[in-house]
Amino acid sequence: MRKVHAAAGATLVLVVGLVLSAVPARAGGRPASTAHPTIPVLTRISTAHAASADVDFVRFHFRPHTPADVTARYVPASALVQDGSGLPLTVRGRSFVQVVFRGAAAHDKHGGVTAPRDLFPVRGTTNILQVRLGGDFEGVVTYFIGLCEPAPGPQVHPTVERTGTSVIVAIPA
Repeated sequence: MRKVHAAAGATLVLVVGLVLSAVPARAGGRPASTAHPTIPVLTRISTAHAASADVDFVRFHFRPHTPADVTARYVPASALVQDGSGLPLTVRGRSFVQVVFRGAAAHDKHGGVTAPRDLFPVRGTTNILQVRLGGDFEGVVTYFIGLCEPAPGPQVHPTVERTGTSVIVAIPA
């Protein structure tokens, strides 16, 4: 009888252990089945102007998909610092837009550069002087966009749109 109880107890411990180890240890976020297995890599940057809307565009091209977390905002000159080191960064312009891609890279798995570090002069726009890398550090890619004109009032913001494998930042000209 003791052997039966011992075997039943061991079986119970084994089953409970298997059940507990099979439960995923994820807290929040997307389920593993829908999560992208690879980090988006920035491959190219292009610019354009839409005269009808008086807007300049900066298009960031990624592969294989765009990052989920992208922000763009006007920042003061004091915010022009390199990610990681915190060293000041020189960007041409009277006002500046900071674009941050979280969960992205601007380099390949071997550390090779995959995207432009500095676009100057910028052609085909009316307000953009320079697009300069602020950092590619620990899964965060930051670019600063230097503008000819001062920043508009606080109610005007750059907009961010995802289209296919690109992120487009629209800046009023």
